[in-house]
Amino acid sequence: MENLKTYIHLCLLTIILLLGACDDMTDKELPITGGVVGEENTAEIYILCEGLFNQNNSTLARHTFADNRTITNYFQTLNRRGMGDTANDMQLYDDKLFIVVNVSSQVEVIDWKSGLSIKQIPILQENGSSRQPRSMAFYQDKAYVCCFDGTVVRIDINSLTIDGTVQVGRNPDGICVQNSKLYVSNSGGLDTDGIGPDTTVSVIDLASFSKIKDITVGSNPGKIMAGWGNTVLVITRGDNIEKGDYHLIEIDCSLDEVSHTFSEKALNFTVNDELIYLYDYQYSTQSTTYKVLNQRNRQVVSEQFITDGTTIATPYGIFINPFNGNVYITDAYTYNVKGDILCFNPQGQLQYRLNNVGMNPNTIVFSDRASQSKVDDVPDNTDTNKAFANKVLEYRPAPGQYMNTTTMAYKEGFTEDDVLAYATERIKDKYIISLGGFGGYITLGFDAPINNVSGAYDFKVYGNAYYNMYGTTTGKLGGSAEPGIVLVSKDMNGNGLPDDEWYELAGSEYGTANETRGYEITYHRPTPLDGNVRWTDNRGGEGYVLRNTFHTQPSYYPLWVEENEITFTGTRLKDNAINENNMWIGYCYGWGYADNHPNNTEMSQFKIDWAVDDNGHSITLDQVDFVRIYTAINQDAGTMGEISTEVMTIENLHYKQ
Repeated sequence: MENLKTYIHLCLLTIILLLGACDDMTDKELPITGGVVGEENTAEIYILCEGLFNQNNSTLARHTFADNRTITNYFQTLNRRGMGDTANDMQLYDDKLFIVVNVSSQVEVIDWKSGLSIKQIPILQENGSSRQPRSMAFYQDKAYVCCFDGTVVRIDINSLTIDGTVQVGRNPDGICVQNSKLYVSNSGGLDTDGIGPDTTVSVIDLASFSKIKDITVGSNPGKIMAGWGNTVLVITRGDNIEKGDYHLIEIDCSLDEVSHTFSEKALNFTVNDELIYLYDYQYSTQSTTYKVLNQRNRQVVSEQFITDGTTIATPYGIFINPFNGNVYITDAYTYNVKGDILCFNPQGQLQYRLNNVGMNPNTIVFSDRASQSKVDDVPDNTDTNKAFANKVLEYRPAPGQYMNTTTMAYKEGFTEDDVLAYATERIKDKYIISLGGFGGYITLGFDAPINNVSGAYDFKVYGNAYYNMYGTTTGKLGGSAEPGIVLVSKDMNGNGLPDDEWYELAGSEYGTANETRGYEITYHRPTPLDGNVRWTDNRGGEGYVLRNTFHTQPSYYPLWVEENEITFTGTRLKDNAINENNMWIGYCYGWGYADNHPNNTEMSQFKIDWAVDDNGHSITLDQVDFVRIYTAINQDAGTMGEISTEVMTIENLHYKQ
């Protein structure tokens, strides 16, 4: 699915492909730069960070101005779980934060005062497959969510249930309310049938919740907002952005017709009364411009809004603080590191900057009141993090599409020791680490042993699996499952090293026809280095870890390894990914495997009681000190790439402070 998501990114300019994670569950005091650290009439801001597609690592940060404190993972700190995969939109309405989580296909509803989750509303089709919700708008007591399946879903905000749907155009990307009507931009950005982008904005009468008409605005419409007067503004992104084929369009909502096409280009914009703040990337000069337009007279107010020389690497969102008119711009940098928030006054001068708020910050919500959450009582990470893995003792990833990137704990010039040290940093920060193809493994250690409590789950493995499909033929839940086999070991000799006997935790497929025991695979260094990585196995099979156009690093073979061959041995599970309607679905096995079910489900937890020896005999262990996980499937899943288990951290469920 990674490659499909990149296609979406190129069409929609909003969703990021590059793999990574930023699921820090701790409270961090972040540096604030820029001088002024207060915001007039503003108590706090909430920052939604979408993370990276297929990584289940969206985050929500909160910054309070009374104490200038930023909690980078506000939601997870309070709710002890993640929000899901690729959160795209957020609004504060009726004292609730509503968050649209696209890939997880749900709307997360949070009580604003406490910060606690009230409900997760699944946004699914009748057959249980994902609608892929994208953006939302509110009117009176209803929330309206546009979905990539071509629908708008209506949610009653009192009962928090879906009470209607209406069909619009293809892959709607944006939604807004104006003149008691909904306006939905239909991008067609997921087109894989050669039809091309959509060109319309659908108009929906809110009273009857029915479509009135489609307005032709131009190719691939995206960002849409209510404008000055009785208008709506929408960006059309055309067929060739690099050649300037994109426009800012005005719609007259009295006639529901296009009333003006601005000559100024815009990749993103926001509105403050009659003023339009926008940014645009000049491909010819490789520079970004920030302009201000007056919509009333359609004149340029400022050719360069930022007046103090502040530079922004990769603008990702632009917002107006409704309580004082300050302009906020988010910076995503390279998309796979934590981004920043920059606040400018209306004169374009930087007021302050919040650094490292989260990966790909895409939405900011402002509040003039202080919430009453108990997050201020949550202790720093000294105690709470002791329940989690804190060291990587072994890390031997197999070749894959994320090899030689930070997702595999690598930076240019790293040695094996450097990789191991960096992997430890990432695990401590609860960043996703990829294990690569079949056999790639990681061994984790803890601050204290994990005790075996008979009949109870003893530890939890955090990965990035999610659900978006229930297979009528497989009878299984599916989405991005990339199962890994889990082993445990007790430090019998007391030397702190994972050199004692290992025992497999027998999962649901143990001893069935769905596994091949004693499977051995050898990966061969490609020549040239940027070629496909050939593999051979001990069953007479051979194939390749295939390169793709979306991961173009120098090699998919580990550059820090001197040997020309790498061999892994273990148990291979039957392929779990199926191509259904041009979408690869990784179906979940029952239980007992890492990165197989979402982190908020029971099936992401493990019992030491499941331990067996090499002969399949049950083993009784009072505790374990080490956990090892390896990718258990050898499958190329087309647009999804090779199946590769990902690990974020492991939690000792019996740890007591």
